[in-house]
Order: sequence, then C-alpha cells, then structure tokens
Amino acid sequence: MPDVGPTRPGSSAPRLLLIATVLGGLVLAALGLPLDEAVTTLRTWATDEGTVGMLGFAAAYTLGALLFVPGALLTVVTGGLFGLGRGILLVVVATSCADAIAFLISRYLARDAVERVMAHYPRFGAFDRAITRGGWWVVALLRLSPTIPYSASNYLYGLTGLPFLPYLVTSGIFTLPGICAYVYLGHVGAETIAGEQRRIAEWTLLLVGFAATVLATLYLAILARRELARQDAG
Repeated sequence: MPDVGPTRPGSSAPRLLLIATVLGGLVLAALGLPLDEAVTTLRTWATDEGTVGMLGFAAAYTLGALLFVPGALLTVVTGGLFGLGRGILLVVVATSCADAIAFLISRYLARDAVERVMAHYPRFGAFDRAITRGGWWVVALLRLSPTIPYSASNYLYGLTGLPFLPYLVTSGIFTLPGICAYVYLGHVGAETIAGEQRRIAEWTLLLVGFAATVLATLYLAILARRELARQDAG
C-alpha cells in the first residue's frame, strides 16, 4: 500500500490535549468571569428548545463541517450544550449528513473545484491509491487515525473510487469513538464551568468515564496507525 503518512499534529491525541488545556483555561477564567452563568444559560436554552433546538443545531453543525470548521470543536460544544446521550446522537446524525453531502458534492457537483483544493494536500495521491486498494478497511483505519483534517477528508473521499454506501457506513461506525471522546470532554467541561452540584462519587464516575473514553480512543488510533504501517510495509 502507498504511504499515507503518520498521524498529523491535528489528529486525535494532540487535539484532545489541546482542547482539554483550553477548557482548563476556561475553568480558571470562570473564577473571575461569569462564564458559569453563560454556560448555564446556553444549556437551559438547549434543553428548553427540545427537538427543534436539536434539529437546528444539527443543521448548523452540518453546515459548519461542510465549511471546514474543525469537527473537534463543534463536537465539544455539542457535548457541553446537550450532554452525553443527546450530544452523541446529535453529532452522529450531523456528521453522517456532512459526510454524505461532502462526498456527493465532490463526486458529482464540483469535482474540478474540489480537485484544485485537494492539490494543496500532498498526501492525496497516496491516499487515493491506498483507498482504491484497501477499500472500506482503509477508510476505517484513517477515520480512527486521521492523516487529513476531517472536513477536507470528506470531500477527498468523493474523488476516490470508493462506493458511496460502504464509505458512509464505515465512516459512521469508525468516527464513533472520537465522537464519544469529544462529546464527553465538552460535557465534563461544561459541568465544571457551570459549577454543577454533584457528590464526589458522581464526579469520580464522570471523570473516570471520560478518562476511559479518551484512552480507548487513543488506543484505537495507535492500533490503526500500526495497521496502516503494516499494510504499507507489506
């Protein structure tokens, strides 16, 4: 298999650490700023709006992903506003829509324009050849250990020879670990900033669950990168 390159600095581990640092800074800032009130207000809005609010936010998320807004940031915000269960469901729906729309735009509506954009990504040629040879399995590995930013990769997949349905199903399944980690991160951050009253045992379970989710996500990314390297060596 052609070399698809190592995980970039924008992949799962560094992004999680960066966002955790940013959230930590926000928590410290909340000691002197009314961030807790702002977070509580936004979360109340998300709850009061119910299904309509979720659909509207999902549409905004999809549009943001299509316009190259970092998916990690969108997902963290979603977790902070909607919590774990609703947040994960919302992101799964929104990312699936973004995956499908970007793929179809790239393949049928604006192929030439997307090819010009992809010319700025030197790994595209190797990426295309790898997917042509490995199909959905390579897509799964690259979703777990991305070498190209999420939004750009959605358009890129449309330029390859990969069929639409295997791409969409594989993307939906293998982006789920990252979605859970980022939603969890946003939820924990919002709970902390808002100063939610919880018992020590509840906070312990919440933080242990978050740590387990992050470690599982990073472990899967490492395994995916090793498998990509193994296929390349073969």
